[in-house]
Amino acid sequence: FDNASSHPLSVHSAAALRRYVDWLEQEIGDPWWPTWAAPRDEAQHLFATLINADREEISFARSTVEAESNLLNGMTEHLTGGNIVTNDLAYSAVLYNYQMRERDGLEVRVVRNRDWQIDLADMERAIDDNTKLISIALVSNVNGLVADVRALSELAHAHGALLHADLMQSAGAVPIDVRAMGIDTAACSTFKWMMGVKGYGFQYVRADLQGTVVKPSQHHGGVGFNYEPWTE
Repeated sequence: FDNASSHPLSVHSAAALRRYVDWLEQEIGDPWWPTWAAPRDEAQHLFATLINADREEISFARSTVEAESNLLNGMTEHLTGGNIVTNDLAYSAVLYNYQMRERDGLEVRVVRNRDWQIDLADMERAIDDNTKLISIALVSNVNGLVADVRALSELAHAHGALLHADLMQSAGAVPIDVRAMGIDTAACSTFKWMMGVKGYGFQYVRADLQGTVVKPSQHHGGVGFNYEPWTE
């Protein structure tokens, strides 16, 4: 069984899910009412703790790819007229997400790997003062490579760009500290090394970017610090 591709659901995750379903059967009302908020707040807190973020910087998505799309849509104004730099070890669906933006005139620069490694010099040559976003998988799903995210973050910030990290393959497997690593936005799902349920994940947006550089991509609801299209 390819556990790096999709982990089995852990007994702890299954037990937590059963407890939540049992609790739901005893409650009546909208799941976003204050009386229903405790499990949601707890999940946000756990995800935030996992990556050393604040709870208010976490909102939910159904998958890493959906979170990536939400973030890109929210950065439309910021990205206009600029370019995105990524590499060919990124997950194929994530690359497709970026390449779809080329229809709107956004330039996407995909740096080729060298012997299955990310060459920082090659990445630096692809970056210029018009680069708006550098996107990297902290751990590659292709070969397990752990990227030097801190070095890439320093490159990004030196050019006024943001650093986005795909945490899908790394969360639960390697230590993650978005502060120390200089990560501005991130996306993740729970069904790999966290051994959680499929169809569940989160997006991280640094607090000072919320509503300014990264705006809500779906304009109704007000849940998840305005990043989720639900009502309370």
